[in-house]
This record gives sequence, structure tokens and C-alpha cells, in this order.
Amino acid sequence: MPSVDVITLVLLAVLLLSVLRGAFLGTRRTAAGLGSMFSRLLLRVLGILAALLLAGWLSPYARDWADRTLLAMPSGELPQWKSAGYALLGFITDFALLRIALLFLLIYPICLLALSLLGRWRIPTKAAPKKKGKRRKSGAFADRLGGAGLGLIAGAWRSLLLLALLFTVSSVWPGSPLSRYAETSPAYRYTAQKVFQPAAGEWITQKLPVLTASATAELDGILRQKYDAIDRNIPADIAQTAVKVAGSGSDMDQAKKLYDWVGSRIQYDYDKVDNYENKGIWKEQTPRDTYDTGLGVCIDYARLYAVMARSVGLQVRVVTGLGADGQGGYGPHAWNEVYNAGEDRWIELDPTWASGGDWFDREDFADTHIKQSVL
Repeated sequence: MPSVDVITLVLLAVLLLSVLRGAFLGTRRTAAGLGSMFSRLLLRVLGILAALLLAGWLSPYARDWADRTLLAMPSGELPQWKSAGYALLGFITDFALLRIALLFLLIYPICLLALSLLGRWRIPTKAAPKKKGKRRKSGAFADRLGGAGLGLIAGAWRSLLLLALLFTVSSVWPGSPLSRYAETSPAYRYTAQKVFQPAAGEWITQKLPVLTASATAELDGILRQKYDAIDRNIPADIAQTAVKVAGSGSDMDQAKKLYDWVGSRIQYDYDKVDNYENKGIWKEQTPRDTYDTGLGVCIDYARLYAVMARSVGLQVRVVTGLGADGQGGYGPHAWNEVYNAGEDRWIELDPTWASGGDWFDREDFADTHIKQSVL
């Protein structure tokens, strides 16, 4: 049995409902609604352009304000909501794309409201008295037929907007599930090839990859700095525990003692994994949460280890990538690296796997871990 082309069915439903609505309203009311639809579209386009221009103009001022606020950040342990707020300010300072996006979201509703009020402002005129009465039966059919025709135009316009949205999404995120599904629709492929690509093909092929690469670079930078920004303030009791556990000795002796402590004191949170894999619910937690509950997944182990290692003066970082699943495959994973000054190298360690073996500076570490980024 052939698969159902949902996109084509949706487009047909939009056309049919628009025709029926037009026939019900009649020619005059449908024409007024069609004009109103184009007016709303123009209003939104102008609002987007105005918001983008204002966001670009305000971006340097927002960066300077965020810099001044970060410089005045109080020292010591902060509440979680304040730490998250300062982390967001750090993103605003470092990442221009995110800064402009946040400004756009704040400015766009204001621009839309201002343009709406401006569009409604006009010199009042005396309205002509409305004539009451019923439509003559002889003209009723023609009125409904005209309304249906205008409804067909409105439905075609709505369908074109829907296809344009799919085309934009497919151009920006060509590997997304929605993009792959859209490519299976004959209606979408025909419109993309005959309408959108000839009209905007050069701009799409040249500009959007640049935009996509820029957005990816911004996102990678945010992910790399996120946990460092949030975990900047180390709770006093965690720092005291780290000093007590690490004791004296070389940097590697201290790093190994902290590895053993985190690996044995924190238990893997299978419920957290189940909620994410089966329900799509991700429970974000801080090293404070991991330390208090004794539960976490790989990134939680790695963040707590990094915080404790920094407490005793070690150079440490969090690594994300892929870890072997024991069944011939790999899955998302996180671990740590600590700098060994004596040998001038970074050694790898995996506190999550400590309960199943010694994964501190193993020679075969790379056989089961594929590094992708360093946070």
C-alpha cells in the first residue's frame, strides 16, 4: 500500500476549506477578508524588517551593558537562578547571533503593535448609511460563486505560504526529519523546483549555507561555554570536600583520588535516562544537585568532577562525544581530561565508568571513546 502524502492532503484541505468559506461568506465579504489577509502579511513583513534593523542597531549597546553587569558580578556562591542569569549575560556578550535573536524577540512585538496602531490611524469620515435588506435570490448564486472563486485564490495563497515555509526550513536544515519528509511529496518537489528555486535559488544556495554555518558556529560556542559559565561559582562545601578527598601529593595523585571518589559516590540515574528516551523529558541539573542527590548521568559526573578538580587547582575540562555501548555501537557520552604538567599532556578519565573498571589514563581509552568537543 503506497504511503500517504500528508503534505498534499493538507494543501488540498486548505484549498477546499477556503473555497467553502468563500462560498458561505459571498463575494463582498470574501474580497474584504482577502484584502485583510494581504494587509496582515504586509504588516508582519514590515514588523520583521523594522525589528531586525533595530536589533542590529541595539546589539553593541546590549553587549556593553552585559559586560558592565558581568564585571560587577558578586563573588562567592550564588543562587542557581542568579548563576543562570549571569551565564545568559555571558552568552549575550560573546555571541552576536544569539544577542540579535534575543533583541529581535523583544522588539518585534513592539514594532508590530506600533505599525498596527499607525495603520488604524486615519482621518475619520462619515460612514455612509448601510442599506438593509436581503440579497435577491437571483443574485445569490452568483454571489456565492464569486465568493468561492475568491476563496480559491485565498486558499492558493495560504498553500503557497505553507510550501514557502517548508522550502525555507529545508534550505536551512536540509538534514532535518521535516526536510526529508517534504522531499517525498510530489506537490512540494514540483513547487520548489518550478517556483521557489528559480526565484530565490541563487540567494538560497549562496546565502543560507553561510547563515547555517554561522548559526552552527554560534551554537557550538554556546555549548562549549555553557557549563563553564554556570559552574563558575563553586559551592563552599563541595570545595571543602574536594580538598579533603584530594589531600596532598602530586597533581595526578589528587586527580586520581577525586576520580575514585566521584566514581564511587555517584550512582547512575537510569530513571533520568528513561524519562529522556521514552518521554522526551530532560532533567537539567547542576553539580550541586549531583553532589546532594548522589545521582546523575555522564555529563553530571563530568561536571561534578570538573568542579571538584578546579577546587584544588587542577586544570580540567569536560569532553563530550561518543562512548562504546558494549554492543558494537556508540552513544552520546561525556568524560574529563586533566592536565599533567610533569608530562605536558592531557590525560583522559571517565568517572561514569569507574564502577566497572579503572578508566583513569588507560592506554586503550581511545578505543571506546570518540572525542567530538571540549567544553
